[in-house]
Amino acid sequence: MTSGLPVPGVAGQLTRRRLLRGAAAGAGLGAVALGTGLSACSAPGPAPVPVPPAAADQSRTRKVVRFVNWYDYIDVTPSGVSPTLMEFTRQTGIKVDYTPLFADANQALGLVGIALAAGKDPGYDLVVVADWMLAQFIEQGWVAELSPGLLTNARRLRPQFRDWPVPDLPRYALPWQGGFTGIGYNAKVTRRPVTGMTDLLTAPDLRGRVSLVSDMRDVVGLVLLDQGSNPADFTAAEFGRALAMLRRSVAVGQIRMVTNNYLPALAKGTVAAGVAWSGDILYARQLSPALGFTWPEGGGMVWTDNMMVPALAPVRANAERLMNFYYQPAVAAQLAAFNRFLCPVLGTQAVMGRLDPALARERYIFPAPALLDSGHYFKILSRAQIAAYTAAFQTAVGL
Repeated sequence: MTSGLPVPGVAGQLTRRRLLRGAAAGAGLGAVALGTGLSACSAPGPAPVPVPPAAADQSRTRKVVRFVNWYDYIDVTPSGVSPTLMEFTRQTGIKVDYTPLFADANQALGLVGIALAAGKDPGYDLVVVADWMLAQFIEQGWVAELSPGLLTNARRLRPQFRDWPVPDLPRYALPWQGGFTGIGYNAKVTRRPVTGMTDLLTAPDLRGRVSLVSDMRDVVGLVLLDQGSNPADFTAAEFGRALAMLRRSVAVGQIRMVTNNYLPALAKGTVAAGVAWSGDILYARQLSPALGFTWPEGGGMVWTDNMMVPALAPVRANAERLMNFYYQPAVAAQLAAFNRFLCPVLGTQAVMGRLDPALARERYIFPAPALLDSGHYFKILSRAQIAAYTAAFQTAVGL
């Protein structure tokens, strides 16, 4: 039995964790051949510029909320409308001006951070950003503190996300979705599971058919775990050893591509295995049942993307009402059925059990506490560390 909820489209769309996720799509957009360069990703992050005090909230007179998010990261029907956003407007009378715009975490800095640094309305009232970028925004004072009275459903946040990787996270944000980073593989090609990073980066039967994502934290984090180090608390020497392993793998021709657009090649079989995000594989299995997802022997990574209200947003209360709306289990279930990433809202699994029992049993959407506890975050870096570590990673993998 299925839920009857809309199934995402499969071609031509940029997405939060999957670029051109359709299995039939080509592997061009988002793919980076080794040695082609990707200097934009090494931006050091926002400069410390104080934000003036926020103006009085205008939510009572302006019944709108401007919401910017990653591409293809909200439930939509084939006609392109979002049932949950429509229901929010029906219940509250607040129109949602929704913009699916982000294809890279640093776009949030360009679209929101620069305006805030200039003391201007950032153009959006609710923004979804990666956990490490949220920490940067909080450090600069660019995030409005939330109002507990309007966020009565925040109590449903999974306890594992309340203080890590961003300390006291509910004071500033609520996770939109979470996810796991591990190893995806095509069983028709590999004829076996790929069990860990040493296997992925050194096995002769995978040579020339391995992909890595372009996110430094995910890739280096998995290698650190494979080598017995803690991604949340590592030394410069440990980081260097992880990069050395990546350089050796590149030098012998193990890596075919470094890209966030790995799904088309993985489904086609030109890539046998690679670093992958859980929701990608769960989605792609609908079209390519041979795809599998491995929680690596050394451990895997966990992350969140978070809803935050920019400090100078003029309708903060409207944004908080929308955040609270998505923390209702019935609404969170509809979003999880579309995205198939980790659901951060307690009580949603029971609702999903009535809508789609198979999804309700999916451990990477509704993980047991033990699985979440076995996941690791990448430590929050300073601006200088972000620039240095990202540049070193890009050099090591040939970007």
